[in-house]
Amino acid sequence: MTSRFSPPIVTDHHDSSRPQRAFVGFFDVLGFKERLRVGGLEQILLGYRQLSQAKMHSGIIPVFSAQGGIYRTIGTTIFSDSILYWCDDNWEGVQTLLAASAHLIASAVDMGWPLRGALAYGDCVLDRESRTFIGQPLIDAYLAEENQRWIGVALHDSVTGHASLGTRIQHSEDVIAYQVPVKINSCQFEHAIHWGPYSTRARVVLSEARRLAAKRKIREYYSNTLRYVSERCQGFHAASRD
Repeated sequence: MTSRFSPPIVTDHHDSSRPQRAFVGFFDVLGFKERLRVGGLEQILLGYRQLSQAKMHSGIIPVFSAQGGIYRTIGTTIFSDSILYWCDDNWEGVQTLLAASAHLIASAVDMGWPLRGALAYGDCVLDRESRTFIGQPLIDAYLAEENQRWIGVALHDSVTGHASLGTRIQHSEDVIAYQVPVKINSCQFEHAIHWGPYSTRARVVLSEARRLAAKRKIREYYSNTLRYVSERCQGFHAASRD
């Protein structure tokens, strides 16, 4: 129960053991296995707890209007090195999901736990009580996440092509038209979450991570992300060199 001094909370998602149409976001930690091998379980556990907190905080979005302030929330869960977000099939819900995804990526980058993800839409079962998460959008989001070559979040065609909300999503302040770097022979994605404005130190963190990366493939991912920060985040803290 919220106190009379706290803004009310509006829930933009449903847990259900029956199929529902929903927007989902799937996010994965870049280089988790290598982190575990090099840093050990204790270090991973500390970072994992911080990431879990970032997941919870990012899923609660404050909204202000002439009628006052409210908080909007989406569904969230975490398993191993993967995070799942979801929201209802309506404009209010998807706005919350887009903002939450941007905040999550920015927070994770700033704490040195870069995430890669994707959003998709369709029929699925999302139920935390029974731990049941199945459906085509989860598959689409997982495959779209896996095929990207950067730290960021691509929007699957099922999202940008949504019958009634696709155009509004493409023009959201938390979405940019961007040619997402992908692996050879992978599907192309032309829109992504614009997380840079929410980051405080992306350039510094990503530059250092690129310097320390042992694998050329991972260095390329950081370089591709720094290109996004340089080209699309000028004027924000994310692009600062300090």
